[in-house]
Amino acid sequence: MAVSRTARILSSAPVGERGRLLHLRLQGEEELGFTGGQYLIFNTGVPRADGKAHKRAYSLVSSDADQRTFHICVYRLAEGPGSAMLHEAPVGAELPFSGPWGSFLPDDSTPRNTLVVATDSGITAALGLVHGRAFAPQRERTRLLWFSESPTVFLPADKAREDVEALGCRFQHQDCPPPGHPERIAHIQALALEAARAHAPERVYLVGDGAVLSPLRQALVESGLAMEAIRMECFFNNPSKKAAG
Repeated sequence: MAVSRTARILSSAPVGERGRLLHLRLQGEEELGFTGGQYLIFNTGVPRADGKAHKRAYSLVSSDADQRTFHICVYRLAEGPGSAMLHEAPVGAELPFSGPWGSFLPDDSTPRNTLVVATDSGITAALGLVHGRAFAPQRERTRLLWFSESPTVFLPADKAREDVEALGCRFQHQDCPPPGHPERIAHIQALALEAARAHAPERVYLVGDGAVLSPLRQALVESGLAMEAIRMECFFNNPSKKAAG
């Protein structure tokens, strides 16, 4: 059973056109205990039609060197009551959450050529991953490729580049068609495979739109990369959940 914990908002600032960066402090004496790449599930308190509260998962974008204060970045959805609540929450508000959760993590500390491909809001997990202490030996041989509708709609690409390159990784942003667009999958796959051929990765991390990432993972396997060398986390359009349903 998930244990509820509480974090207090220390600051809240807009980023990009639809993003908001929240700086939070864990309440209580214990440490958060997260590894870069993991996420928390927040109870927004906003009721659903069935009376239960909306819960939303957000990746930790800050370094796991600090286990008491941390950052999340919230993308405001046009019809998202949970994201609206977090955008409007005042400094000092206390937010209940559970976690950390997730296995979007490095499997060991061996330095190796690594490719990270993120789409849309998946950049938050990618940033958390590369900021993590366990990922540090791979940074100098890592290329992070981020696809989104524009470089300013969420986290500004220039700011993401600054953060990633300060760690020693390479960074590239590419505009792409929006989710559901008929040309989106082919567009992203072509550019990601081109990056893979140029970088020759021994590990690949995929995060974001499952409708894009699932076929990309298969294409990487067909190109010669072992399936076990690929980590994938779907923020939306998760093919495994659709199959289970």
